[in-house]
Amino acid sequence: MLDDSHLEGADRLRAFLRYIVEEELAGRGADIRGKTIAQDVYGRDTSEGTDPENVVRVDARRLRQFLELYYETVGKHDPVRLHMDSGGYRPRFESVRPTHSLRHSGWPVRFGVPIGVFAVGSLIGAIIGANLLTPEVKFTPSHSDTASTPENPNLLQRAAIYEKSPAALQAFNLAQQARAMIFPIFDRPRQLLVLSVFERVIELDPDYFGGYAGAAQALATLSVITPPSEVKDDYTIAATKFANEAVRLAPDNAWSQSAKSWAYFADREYEMALMVGKRAAQLDPNDGAVLDFLGAVAVFSGAFAEAIEFADRQSLLESSNQRFANRNISGAAHFHLGDYETTIQRFDEAKNLGDPLSAASLAYQVAAFSALGRDHQAQAKLAELKTAWPDAPVASMLRNIHSNNKHADAVINELLRQGWSPPNTQSKLNR
Repeated sequence: MLDDSHLEGADRLRAFLRYIVEEELAGRGADIRGKTIAQDVYGRDTSEGTDPENVVRVDARRLRQFLELYYETVGKHDPVRLHMDSGGYRPRFESVRPTHSLRHSGWPVRFGVPIGVFAVGSLIGAIIGANLLTPEVKFTPSHSDTASTPENPNLLQRAAIYEKSPAALQAFNLAQQARAMIFPIFDRPRQLLVLSVFERVIELDPDYFGGYAGAAQALATLSVITPPSEVKDDYTIAATKFANEAVRLAPDNAWSQSAKSWAYFADREYEMALMVGKRAAQLDPNDGAVLDFLGAVAVFSGAFAEAIEFADRQSLLESSNQRFANRNISGAAHFHLGDYETTIQRFDEAKNLGDPLSAASLAYQVAAFSALGRDHQAQAKLAELKTAWPDAPVASMLRNIHSNNKHADAVINELLRQGWSPPNTQSKLNR
């Protein structure tokens, strides 16, 4: 690693990396702290009244980015990988052989997911696999005149997967169904259910990247809607682990990269999330789910103009509802740019086409009407919000997911102006 070209000229990062590994191998890993790195590696005195540990935090982020890049390129076949998890500086070594070694039978319990949910998920998965739910969502435009021809790529793809095994085809079909269920992201029980379905996908085909990519996105979503806590951190760590496995299995697949982007977002690495999300969109510009997550990363990172661009690009792919959230994303972005009329228009379109709907969707509509001074309509939407989601912790939802509280408060303050008061059941978000 120290000889990798990406570390050329980065003597401080090389020293950082060497230090933490040597300390761990010497049995002093538990003593690695920001203070010790500042003193031992950078020679900085923490008593000088400055904050030398801030430099350590910045370099730690750069080092994590280097490790991700290294294992996606020259180190992708390394049998042992070095990690430095968020929230600390102690290195962790992981064997990546065999493929299923990343799976841990106890992780549902560790990450706060009720065991019963997985039993339900397996049942739901069986139902979905039997095509008793909605028809499978296509994430790329299709043409009816080729739907039944042997040359149809979708049919050819399934035929090829079936040759591997019927279980592999079941896993593929199940993953495509579950992927369409992730939005709206603010629905916690939905995310737990989707997570359990992707667990079933992994059980059916441990070598299929889609199971890990989907699980990573569900776990990352659970992280971003959970208030700061140990549980939130556990969700983030798990999301990163599953996203890394998806990338290892299929590094050039748009879904894998999209999952990696969303895991970065959950870890509050907003620049990396946007960069990797754009990479995913370049790999497959017609994947609506990839554009959904990219748009979400953009709008909640404060890149509102880009969020609109991504949402508008997706709207060109298919006008009918496919359970995508691009209109909601566009509406939220237009709100933060002060275009309240377009906000209302986009959310109306989303409602009429059956797009995902959540408490946050109604909150944005209340805020848009309120900002325009149309209090009567704002009150009507507020009544809908209170009826549909009386206990929804809207303030926590928005503050947990926006990178900047001022953007969340722009919505919350308009709700407060209309007489909304946060429910007394904010703790339900933690359940």
